[in-house]
Amino acid sequence: MKRILVVAMLIAASSLVFTQPTRSSANQKGNDEQAVRQLLNELYVALGKNDTVALDRMYADDYFLVNESGVLTTKAPRLAAIKSGELKYESVSFEDVNIHLYGNTAVATYRAMIKAQSKGQDIGGQLRVTVTLVKIRGRWQVVAAQATHIAS
Repeated sequence: MKRILVVAMLIAASSLVFTQPTRSSANQKGNDEQAVRQLLNELYVALGKNDTVALDRMYADDYFLVNESGVLTTKAPRLAAIKSGELKYESVSFEDVNIHLYGNTAVATYRAMIKAQSKGQDIGGQLRVTVTLVKIRGRWQVVAAQATHIAS
């Protein structure tokens, strides 16, 4: 009977140890959230400067975007449009950022204020944006994004 009680206590104690978040995992989550926020800041600086070299580094190879018009584009055509001036950002800012972490994946939502032109036509305004990021080889990259105009 004592053995059964001891075994039961050991099982109960070990389950508490394995289910409690460790300080280290909480720190990692905080570090990851900070890294995602930093990448989003760098992303919007790069967009505002039409910096395709920086964007190429931040976008994963299989990156795709569903833009505010519902058009699907991938990394290479998006960078080519920015590089050629067909797509030109004048200013980009964002607020109301929410980040949810799921291991090596993060989903961020925010409101973006954009001044931009595509083929000479204004495409700016306020947008609600969802961005999915994945930690690839220890570095966060944007793998998918979707933007929708916010109705006035």
